[in-house]
Amino acid sequence: MKKVYLSLALFASFSALAQKMPTKKEGFSPERSFVSKAKKTSQDILKAEGDTLWISGFETAGEWAQTLGTGQSTNTGDNPGWEILTAIPASITAQQAGYQWPATFSGATGNFAFINSDGAGASGTQDAYYGTVANIDLSAAGTSALYLTFSEYYRNFLDNTSVEVSIDGGTTWTVFEANPEAEVPVNTNSVDGEVEVVNITPAIGAGTWTNQVRVRFHYVGAYDWFWGVDDVKIVEAWDNDVKINNWFAATDITTTQGLDYYTLDDSQTSFPGLTFGAFVNNNGAQTQGSVALKATATGGYDQTGTAITLNANATDSVAITSPYIPTGVGVKTINLTTVITGTDSAPANNTVATGMEITTQEYSRDNGVSTGSISNTTTNTGNPLKIGNIMDVFNDWITTGAVLRLNTQAAATAGAEYWVEVFKFDGTDYVYEAETERKTISGTAASWSKLKWIDGANLVNGKLNLTAGDDILLLACHNGGTSAVRFGLAQNTYEGSVLGYLGDGSAFQLTAPGAVMVRLTDDPTLDVNEINEVSNFTVSPNPANEVINVKLNNADNAVITISDLAGKVVSTTTSNGISTSVSTAGLNSGVYLVNVTIGNATSTQKVVIKK
Repeated sequence: MKKVYLSLALFASFSALAQKMPTKKEGFSPERSFVSKAKKTSQDILKAEGDTLWISGFETAGEWAQTLGTGQSTNTGDNPGWEILTAIPASITAQQAGYQWPATFSGATGNFAFINSDGAGASGTQDAYYGTVANIDLSAAGTSALYLTFSEYYRNFLDNTSVEVSIDGGTTWTVFEANPEAEVPVNTNSVDGEVEVVNITPAIGAGTWTNQVRVRFHYVGAYDWFWGVDDVKIVEAWDNDVKINNWFAATDITTTQGLDYYTLDDSQTSFPGLTFGAFVNNNGAQTQGSVALKATATGGYDQTGTAITLNANATDSVAITSPYIPTGVGVKTINLTTVITGTDSAPANNTVATGMEITTQEYSRDNGVSTGSISNTTTNTGNPLKIGNIMDVFNDWITTGAVLRLNTQAAATAGAEYWVEVFKFDGTDYVYEAETERKTISGTAASWSKLKWIDGANLVNGKLNLTAGDDILLLACHNGGTSAVRFGLAQNTYEGSVLGYLGDGSAFQLTAPGAVMVRLTDDPTLDVNEINEVSNFTVSPNPANEVINVKLNNADNAVITISDLAGKVVSTTTSNGISTSVSTAGLNSGVYLVNVTIGNATSTQKVVIKK
């Protein structure tokens, strides 16, 4: 299994989070179930290139060759290092659904270069270059600014990917990081059809392009993931091309904890709004004397931040401090765009879109898009886990429970318990406040689960009253086990804002976290005492043969299902009274799960069938 250490948080310097938990930091479990989309998007694709000066699609035999890093005599493990392929290796395609990288290398045509660190296994290491054999004559380009562009296909873990350019036949090299962590955090994938654009002009320094230019790709990894490249081009750079490398949204850090929010309950009318920022790169040949960030959003919001000067090939941050305060129930679209004096030659890479939603029932920091899972942390495998997000409460609010995203479960997880707990910050630490009912995993499909509050000294008639100004920690919880429950993770968020407790009770925070998909709700249907109606049902006989009798506390609208341990439902019956007979004549011998559902509540018991 792959070791998991995670990087510094995305834009941590913009967060005003206090150190409210121990500084112990945890990585995700060796299951490697976490997936996060790279902030780079298909908008980075060059829509209209400048003049192409050189191109290679790896179709010519002997045009490229591999060399190894200092001290590495071979690429260890089963992987041979760089290869020329025509199809993604089976070891990668077999994992695609679980880790959600693109299903195909859509930017590749014919041959492409590929290095597979994952395929080398836990003992494998790679430090390998793949470079042009012959010199490239770019002497006619003089001092022109040039781009190196290529299609790429990757999943980033702890590997390093770079492009290197020489203008003296390979004696000296200028290194350009291809996927820096600021753009591509740990555990992120390429987008479908991604094209990387690297301004290689610094390779000539104060000189000119020569007839001895060489290009190589450098990959360093140790049981990390993979990198594929194709359609390598050297093109004339645009004069004016400012692109967004990465962006962030957060509440004003002078009045709040500076957190991102994507789903806002309509009770939170004092929400202070979101401010925005971005890291931008001047990817063109000319210095830009006035680069600013512009944000527009549903409802007429239109703000442009303070402009900066950005030299060619430089990267800096721009921001908007006037907050966007959404109003009215519904989805709100927010567009962020870099603006310069004059016309941007490649406008597709200087705009990103995001959004948030005001609802009548839910409040969360996740954006609703599940890009991965967490089942445990590196040092806590097999033990109970509690993991969740810090959140601000802006208005008094009466809540009835929580909503939790369960990602695809392993079949062996059937019967495992999960629930939600909420803690409040008392000025020193987070203190237990309440918890929901406990439910069990009965299938493998991803789903949302609603759970009502059932325990807590401050519950009033099963409801939890939150007060404006509360600083809470909302936690998804499970009991551990060989195959632990998987909770959904969404967008990358701020270090120090995703906290939890290990099996021994010690507190920790995740580095490079994704927002846990756990939400507060005031759903009125959870204000019905459904859990008591289903939690004490009985199944007899057990073991059974041809029939089982399910005795309920309340027969109203109860649905009884039987599923196997893989989660496949093999029988569904609607209750016909307090005691309902369910035929098991068609079932093979084995262990099954009997699930009783009334409204939003489900309870599960095991039954053994013997024939």
